[in-house]
Formats: sequence, C-alpha cells, structure tokens
Amino acid sequence: MKRILSFVSLLCAGVAPIAGPTGSVLAAEQVAAYPSRPVRIIAPYAPGGTTDILSRIVAEQLSLATGQQVLVDNRAGGGGTIGSDMVARAVPDGHTLMITPSGSHTANPSLYAKLPYDTVRDFAAVSLIASVANLIVTHPSSPINSLQDLIAAARTPGKVSYASAGSGTVGHLSAEMLRSIAKIDMVHVPYKGGGPALAAIVSNETTVMFAALPSATPFVRSGRIKPLAVTSPKRVSALPSVPTVAEAGVPGIAVIEWYGLFAPGRTPTGIVDKLSREVARIVRIPEVASRMNELGAEPVGSDPKTLHDQVVSDIRMWTPIVKDAGVRAD
Repeated sequence: MKRILSFVSLLCAGVAPIAGPTGSVLAAEQVAAYPSRPVRIIAPYAPGGTTDILSRIVAEQLSLATGQQVLVDNRAGGGGTIGSDMVARAVPDGHTLMITPSGSHTANPSLYAKLPYDTVRDFAAVSLIASVANLIVTHPSSPINSLQDLIAAARTPGKVSYASAGSGTVGHLSAEMLRSIAKIDMVHVPYKGGGPALAAIVSNETTVMFAALPSATPFVRSGRIKPLAVTSPKRVSALPSVPTVAEAGVPGIAVIEWYGLFAPGRTPTGIVDKLSREVARIVRIPEVASRMNELGAEPVGSDPKTLHDQVVSDIRMWTPIVKDAGVRAD
C-alpha cells in the first residue's frame, strides 16, 4: 500500500515518469527483430500427408531466409481441431504458425456443434500457399479400374469403404458428394491425416480414397496405388493420363483445395505482412515451384486479406453442403 501511495504522491507533485519508447516504435522494433527465436509450424495432421509435405517445404525455406530454425510440429486429431486449437491459444508473436488445408479449416464450423475457437477471429490469415486437387485411388490388386467400376461396386451396401485424412477434410466431403450424386453406398473410415489414410490404401485395408495429389503422386509413380480419376476441372500435368471425374462420367464434382498459412489472432500486422511477403517470395523460387508442380500442387501466394476473404467465403459455401449431406464430426 505504501508503494502505491508514494507513486500517487509523485504524480500529484508533478514528477513525470521516465519516458520510454512509444508503442509504434516498439512494434517496429518487434517486426524488425522477427523472428528472434525458433519458429514452430503446427501441421494439424499426421506426417506423410500433403499438409505435412507443404509445411516442410515452407519451413525449410523460412529457415534459410531468416537464419532461425523453423520446425514442423505434427499435432493430429479431431479433424485438424487439436492442432488448430493450439495455434489459436498460442502467444500472438509469430513464433507459432499453422499450415492447414481449406476443407477441414472451413468446414469444421459446420461439422462440429462447438469448436474451442472461432475460425475467423482466432486466426490471423497470412498467405495462401498452394492449391491442390484430389485423386481417387485404390489398391493395384483391386478389380476396380475406373470410376464407373467403383460406382458399380458401391451399389452393394457395405462392399466399399473409403479412407480419409479425417472427418471434415475435402477428401471426406468429396467422397460424400460422390455418394450423394451417384446414389451409392460407401463406408467412411477416417484417419488422423493423409499419410495414415494412404497407408491403409497401400496395405489394402480400405477400398478407395480421395487423396490430395502431393501425397498420392509418389505412390502412383511407384505403383503402390492405382489412380481412377482426378477432381480438378481439367487433367493435371503431374499425372496427365488420369481422367477427370467429369471425363470418367460423373459431372458435378470439381474440387480444388487450398492450403494456407495462419498465425494466432492478434498477431501484429507488421509480422503478418512480413510473413506474407516471404511466402509469396518462396513459392516463386523456381526450385520450390517445380517441386510443388511435380507433386501436383499449384503454388499460389497471396496477401493476408485474400486468404481471410477466402476463409469467410468457404465457411459460407460448406455450411449448406455439410447440412444437406447430414455429416457430423461429433
């Protein structure tokens, strides 16, 4: 109490406190010094999937550019909500980031009755990284050799199962779209990421999967999985012999998924802008762009507002689709 009274007395006596740096000066210094320690990128899915692959590409380049160690921390589970919640609660100083796919990030508000975070408010959009189509795949020994074969097999209830990287992912929702459009029966088997789901196809545990191209392409080229169709509007250069879903006889399913970089909400604008410019530079590096293209990913890069607006738009898009499909994650 005496300390408080003495401080008040000083103010009343007209003794001014020692001046310090202004808020704007401190903010500028914080941005200039960023990153001041190792950075962690949360990938809310298991290793081996597209989220993990793109996270490691970005982490490698950010580390080279900043001189700080940039680590990828896989926190799988809950359709991406476990890792996302960690980022939403992290200190908003840019040293904890997240790379996540659009499907789960923007569909989860409709899939879950209650999320532990607000998808728009609790994340600062930084930059789009890449856009990716899905590839419908099966085991090489499967008698299913085309999308029409799959539809024919799935007319028998319980005969066809499909793996996904988790509830609410674009792979899950795309399979549900096919099930609804073609009026077929398929059993959903969710995993904690694209890597474990693809492993289930490779080991012939599940029948098919809508797999993101970057994680699936190496398995196709090595002959460990068989492609049936791609969900893009046109064929992809990484696998030019694979027909689109429309070419395979099912119009109405053209799904492209984006992957974005996010920081915790309330992260200083200067740090967000600095990261956004860096990502735009990274995806334009010829070696990086070529690596993404070879895997079936299209490099993007964007300003924060573009990604923010995309999140808001996609949440509105998925809400009626999830409702009509009757899909719930909890």
